[in-house]
Amino acid sequence: MFILEDMEVSKIKMPGLCLLLLMPLLLLPGSEAGDYCKWFSKTYTTFHCADNPCAEHCRNEGFPRGWCEFVALEPLALVCFCRKPC
Repeated sequence: MFILEDMEVSKIKMPGLCLLLLMPLLLLPGSEAGDYCKWFSKTYTTFHCADNPCAEHCRNEGFPRGWCEFVALEPLALVCFCRKPC
């Protein structure tokens, strides 16, 4: 049985741990009313998300719709999401 010592646990930083725990929820497709699923855009990666370029990238990725949405990470991020029927 492996037991973590107090020194090892204290090295883990809280924001990194929170991100690690939230990442599976952020990467899994979510469902909305009407059986729609949303994913992060794979091609639109910028710190200043704008709806029109985001939607264009989503259409190029095969999604009918795209928009920018805040994600509660540390720091708060504005991310491009794409949506299509599940």
